[in-house]
Amino acid sequence: MYRFLETILIKNHSFQNIAYHNQRANNTCQFFFKKKLVQDISEVISIPPELEYKETYRCRIIYTDIIEKVEFIPYLQKPINSIQVVYNDDIEYSFKFENRSALDALKINSSADDILIVKNNYITDTSIANILLRKYGQWYTPKHPLLHGTERQRLLDLNFIIEKDISIDSIDEYDSFCLINALRPFSNNHVLSCKNLIF
Repeated sequence: MYRFLETILIKNHSFQNIAYHNQRANNTCQFFFKKKLVQDISEVISIPPELEYKETYRCRIIYTDIIEKVEFIPYLQKPINSIQVVYNDDIEYSFKFENRSALDALKINSSADDILIVKNNYITDTSIANILLRKYGQWYTPKHPLLHGTERQRLLDLNFIIEKDISIDSIDEYDSFCLINALRPFSNNHVLSCKNLIF
């Protein structure tokens, strides 16, 4: 049986963007098991009272058709300054599987902080995040990411970003990029020049 992963940011003793995590987990369960996982993750998982209020944590949930394991882990964001472009036309990660071996295999020969995966000549995601690219002040995100991330969906719903097919050949049209995921909400502090991409 497939096992899936949901990772949720905990700030101020509260689940962040929980509606998006509920939606993704339930969509996954509906697709594979023809049922919902839970109505609301925050109603069946309690944040331990001993967690420090001012600290940031990640809640790591492993599930199949039921929740199998829950961990609360202190979270310290790692800096990402260099991105290696890699090409792979076969990679698939449309659901957040616990098994990430296909993604991890693409990183083996890279010394960069992360990799940017190009599939059929189009930019998709990095190994850990969705990517945004800025052009004339507007932020765009690949129309066909490997994984539809929760922070990506939140920014789409806010009309802050626009979906677009972005070929690797057009990368020079963009001046900056930003990596986003559930643990890495959009921030101007995370914006990097496209010159940080390594080809």
